[in-house]
Amino acid sequence: MPRKSTARSAPRKRASRYSDEQIREFRQRDRQVMNSSTEHLEDAEGIRRFARHAATGGVSLRILSYSLRNQALLAQQADERGFVLSDVDSFKGWLQRGRVVKEGETALRLIKPVGKDKKDTDADEPETSDEQEAESAEADDEADEDTGKPKFRTGRVYDVAQTTELPPEKRGECVACNAEAGQPCEPGCLCPACTNYEPVADAAEILWNNLLDQLIAAGYSLDWPAPTEALHGNRVHVDHDGRTVAAAYEVTAEHPDAVADLAAAVGQIIARSDREREARREQRRAARAAITATATTV
Repeated sequence: MPRKSTARSAPRKRASRYSDEQIREFRQRDRQVMNSSTEHLEDAEGIRRFARHAATGGVSLRILSYSLRNQALLAQQADERGFVLSDVDSFKGWLQRGRVVKEGETALRLIKPVGKDKKDTDADEPETSDEQEAESAEADDEADEDTGKPKFRTGRVYDVAQTTELPPEKRGECVACNAEAGQPCEPGCLCPACTNYEPVADAAEILWNNLLDQLIAAGYSLDWPAPTEALHGNRVHVDHDGRTVAAAYEVTAEHPDAVADLAAAVGQIIARSDREREARREQRRAARAAITATATTV
């Protein structure tokens, strides 16, 4: 009697309602967002402005937990649209918090790593769009040719400035006070729709620690308080050769400029890595093109 095979069948590829051309456009858009993020990271003054704003309690804990790349992306897009970044959530997330995105508002885009390095993404993942789900069904996202580089897509979020309060009659059931769907919450309810949240009290420390984690992940170490000669006249100085960042003093809530300088340094480090990776990729492309050209002439 023949033995039953235990081999697993290959997973079926889910059909997509998007054409190959549309998917290429989605990927091109995502690459443009990634390229824009590198440019924003290189804008030291822009990074400093955001970090000062964040360190003094100007943004939510959710934004403080995002990577500097995404913080810079969100802050720049908010600035371009005429409002100050303060708190973000997905479309569904705002509904759960008793608010709804205003008609005609366009989502803010940020980077969402996927694949084997998905664990390295931001703690609160942004919403994935329908077209990105289609991309996932069709094939892997566009990835760097460097082995081990995280793949990415863009996610969608909205700032609170792009939303309005949802009328009580349109709210769902409240899990905090058990008010039925369509009914106002009970007096004293502590759900997000009924609560005015205070700014994050220890924002400077939270942002500093987040930046420190990203600095270490990039292979750099922080030296503070650093000797005067290591600072070269700055509050924060980056030594790329020694892969060290020297800081004049430990950050406190009273020193938002120190956080801003560290943010600018981390932005410089990440952007430098982006540019170096792009240069290596271009070198490999040129080498392959040369090999192809040689083969066709033989």
